[in-house]
Amino acid sequence: MTSYKSKAQTIISKNLKKYRELAGITQINLSVKIRKSSEYISRIERGVMLPGVEVLYEIADVLDINPCLLISNNK
Repeated sequence: MTSYKSKAQTIISKNLKKYRELAGITQINLSVKIRKSSEYISRIERGVMLPGVEVLYEIADVLDINPCLLISNNK
């Protein structure tokens, strides 16, 4: 059985990459704008780590999207 944390990491990783690329923003540019390392963004996109709610809001603000899109399971 997959844990909720694992499911959340998978969903957020896919959505972050999708919306970041749609916005035409690199991992480096995003990391600078939210004051985190590019490795931090990479780890989220690879599903290695789960960001906090505050970071999700910061990312959504930079990408100019609703934060709900980052956690939505749109298959």
